[in-house]
Amino acid sequence: MAKIDAFGSSSLTTTFSQEDNELLTRVGPGTIIGELFRQYWIPVVPSSHLAEPGGKPLRVRLLGEDLVAFRTRAGQVGVVGAYCSHRLAPLYFGRIEADGIRCPYHGWKYAPSGACIEMPNVPPAHQFCDRVKHPAYPATEHGGVVWIYMGAAQELPPLPEFEFAMVPEDQRHFRLFHHECNYLQALEGGIDPTHVMWLHSPYDLTDAQIAQAHQPTQQRLANTSGKRTPIGVEVVDTAGGFMYGARRPMSNGRSLWRINQFILPFYTMPPGGDLRGGRMWVPVDDEHCIKWMYGWYPTRAIMEATKEPIANYLDEEDYIPATNQPYGHVIPKAHRANDYLIDWEIHKTRRLGIAGVNLQDKAIQENEGPTPILDRSKEMLCVGDLTIVKARRLLKEAALAWRDKRAVPPGARDASIYRVRAVSTEVPDHLDWVESVRDLVTVTQTAA
Repeated sequence: MAKIDAFGSSSLTTTFSQEDNELLTRVGPGTIIGELFRQYWIPVVPSSHLAEPGGKPLRVRLLGEDLVAFRTRAGQVGVVGAYCSHRLAPLYFGRIEADGIRCPYHGWKYAPSGACIEMPNVPPAHQFCDRVKHPAYPATEHGGVVWIYMGAAQELPPLPEFEFAMVPEDQRHFRLFHHECNYLQALEGGIDPTHVMWLHSPYDLTDAQIAQAHQPTQQRLANTSGKRTPIGVEVVDTAGGFMYGARRPMSNGRSLWRINQFILPFYTMPPGGDLRGGRMWVPVDDEHCIKWMYGWYPTRAIMEATKEPIANYLDEEDYIPATNQPYGHVIPKAHRANDYLIDWEIHKTRRLGIAGVNLQDKAIQENEGPTPILDRSKEMLCVGDLTIVKARRLLKEAALAWRDKRAVPPGARDASIYRVRAVSTEVPDHLDWVESVRDLVTVTQTAA
């Protein structure tokens, strides 16, 4: 594996051009990055969000396309274009039947495949169901998630082999949050090695009360190093992207290594404890994305033996009543319009006044610059940003290689690249950290 010491780098690209920024952030049909993403399975919602056969559909938007997700009365999931092919009536208000969704305006019915299967307002002699090509995408359920494939390939790629998809349902959980910003600046927060101990930690690293209430276990351990900024960050290429280790010295000739994963096209994994964790940063359109927070126990034995407290979501993360915008059912009550319910008294003395790691990230990511898309031509990057630069370059290179050479992007046809974990662990200083954590970050099991 090639290893790069970020803090040992003597040079770094300090800006990205406006042209680069446009390439990296635009995700609609026909865009360079948008077409790259369409070569992968895209997560839509957890299956639990469409639990009831024939129940309420969901308005969703993915890669700039308006869609309706539903479950037929027979139990099959479907994700189809949001507007009826007849007169563009909203299918969200359609009736869910055993074999499809029926438009409320004139009764045209569509199967989950998008096939028009009934035209009740058209006389028999004038039927033309076979000529209707309603927008729809292949949809399937895998690991408790509804996925769709938005590419043009005739042969569907294999589904990603995330470890969370290999364990029983009661060993995993999902939580989604609507973000009012472009996917990329949100994703970049997930692979930023030097912000964690500034944005998410108490002003006094020994303030155990604040840490206990607002930081996960592995971040509280990092507090004990007394080092807000790691003394080193090393980046290692992987089959699906890269992993990096941020090092903080501990005692007895050992160092704490916080090891994160970046996997194409938009997945990150922060270190976890017994409960492993991951993030998906799914583009809704150019100016919005969905943050998936998912966790899983690799084995039932770990779940039953863990002494770690169960993570409770904060009151500020409770969802507001569902709105009529796409993904309007996952908007937290702490959001941009109310300054994320910041407590200015706590902010003055003990920690950032916004509660919890998730909302702290959201507050920054949604407000990086005055517009929902960060203008990367105005940044002044430093050596601590090497992971950010590397992710941008990987995305750009993969997108251009697909456009220009039809080079299959990493992971688009190799489901095994997702068999990785992140970890926070101590390693003796005389050992190579990559070799020391290889087994910890590699998923070999098929079920647990």
